[in-house]
Amino acid sequence: MEMTLKVYIYRDGSRPIFHKPPLKGIYASEGWFMKLMEENKQFVTRDPEKAHLFYLPYSARQMGLALYVPGSHSLKPLSNFLRDYVNKIAAKYPFWNRTHGSDHFLVACHDWVWALYLFSVKLIDSENFNLLT
Repeated sequence: MEMTLKVYIYRDGSRPIFHKPPLKGIYASEGWFMKLMEENKQFVTRDPEKAHLFYLPYSARQMGLALYVPGSHSLKPLSNFLRDYVNKIAAKYPFWNRTHGSDHFLVACHDWVWALYLFSVKLIDSENFNLLT
């Protein structure tokens, strides 16, 4: 598998939310994963046609710092941001659309990110909901 697995990393997205993760502190794991993936020559391909997986390189920590309104208790700005990013990816590239994102992944060390991702990207629909619960 190490000889064949290839990951394409989307270059879209602006810093600090994309491509500039924290490398220190309790949120460093997502940062180090992103840094090591972006520097990797064995698994990463620049040709999306050769990719088996597609990495969405955003930092949940940086997104929270940039978009969350303290005291609001609302993840809506973060959800909207992630939804708009995925919609941009889906409109610009054919790869999301051919699998409905099933071969795309993100890495985050927050417990709320999975729910935020599912609902903002609208992966849960009436047909698939039972598979995810």
